[in-house]
Amino acid sequence: MMAGMRFNPRALLAAGIVTASAVTIVLVALGVGASGTGADDETSALPPAESSPAPVTTSDTVATTATEAPPTTSPPASSPPVPPSTTAPSTTTTAPRVTTTVPVEVVTPAGYTYVPKPSGGPGVIAPGGALTKTLAADIATTFGFDAVDVEAAIAAAELPVEAEGNPEGWLAPGSYPTDGATVAELIQSMVERRVSQLEERDVPRDQWQRVLTAASVIETETYNQNEKPRVARVLSNRLAGGGPLQMDSIILYPVAEDRIFTTSEERASNSPYNSYRRNGLPPTPISAPDEVSLDAFLSPPPGDWWFYVTVDLDTGETLFAVTYEGHQANVERLRAWLRENPEP
Repeated sequence: MMAGMRFNPRALLAAGIVTASAVTIVLVALGVGASGTGADDETSALPPAESSPAPVTTSDTVATTATEAPPTTSPPASSPPVPPSTTAPSTTTTAPRVTTTVPVEVVTPAGYTYVPKPSGGPGVIAPGGALTKTLAADIATTFGFDAVDVEAAIAAAELPVEAEGNPEGWLAPGSYPTDGATVAELIQSMVERRVSQLEERDVPRDQWQRVLTAASVIETETYNQNEKPRVARVLSNRLAGGGPLQMDSIILYPVAEDRIFTTSEERASNSPYNSYRRNGLPPTPISAPDEVSLDAFLSPPPGDWWFYVTVDLDTGETLFAVTYEGHQANVERLRAWLRENPEP
C-alpha cells in the first residue's frame, strides 16, 4: 500500500490499489426484505437480509438520457443503507420510476473529509479492499516470505465451515507481530482474528458469511473511511429492496485486469457475480474488509439514500441522493468535472 498519498482515484486505479463501482447504481426491482423482527430474534439487530424476487435485466440506455422507467415504486423511506461509488458515468441502466411532482433531493455529506485507509508499515497488512491473491503478495512483501509459500499457507489454512473452503474475506487486515511466526502461523492468526471480530460483535454464526460479504462490498466501493457508513446505508437500503444491487465492483471481482467500468457483455452475463441480473449479495466476499467496513454494515446511520456518485476524482468528494432526479443532478456535476479535467 502507498503511504502519504493524495487521494486520486485515477492514480489508485492505475496502481491497481482500488476497484470502484460505476456511477449510475440504480435498483430496478424493489420488494420487501426482512430479517428478524422480534425482540428475541438474535438477528434482529442486523441489517435486513435480502429477499429474492425474479432477476431483472437492465438496458443499455445511458442513464442521463433514459426516459422510460420500469414499473417500480420509489425506495421505501424506512429502507436500510447504500454505498458511494468512485467512478465516472459509464455504466448504463434504466432508472426507477419517478414522478414530476417529487422535488429534486440531493443529500451531501456534511463537512466532507477524506480519511484514507490505513497505509502499510512494519507488520501491517492493509489491503484496502484487496483480493486474497493480491493480499498474498502484500503479506510476502511485508514479512519477507516467499510468495509461493504464502499462497500455499492460505490454501492450507483452517477456515470456519461458514467459509465453505474459500479464504476470500477471511484474512483480517491489520498489524501482526513480525518476529518468530511462520507463514502458516501468520495466516492462521489472520483467520482467527477475523473470527474474533465477528464474535466480538455478536454476529450469529449463520450470519458470518453474509456480514463478511456485505462488508467486503462496502470495502471495495469506497477508498474513504469516512464514506463507509453512508455506503453501508445505501447497501442496506438496496438489500431491503430485494432486487439487483447493480454495483460494478461486484461484477468486476472475477475480472483479471484492474478497471472501473463494466461492459454490456459483462452486465448481461450469467456470472454469479453479475449484480445487474442477480439479486442481493454476491455468493462470496469480494475483498478483505477492515473493521470499519464491518461496523458500518452492522450499524449503518439512518438515511433514505438510494444513490451516490463521486463528483471530484481528485478529492474523492461523493454526493448521495434519495431520488433519481437528485442523483442525476449529481451525475451532471461529475460530467462537468470530467469536462474540466480531461485525461492527460
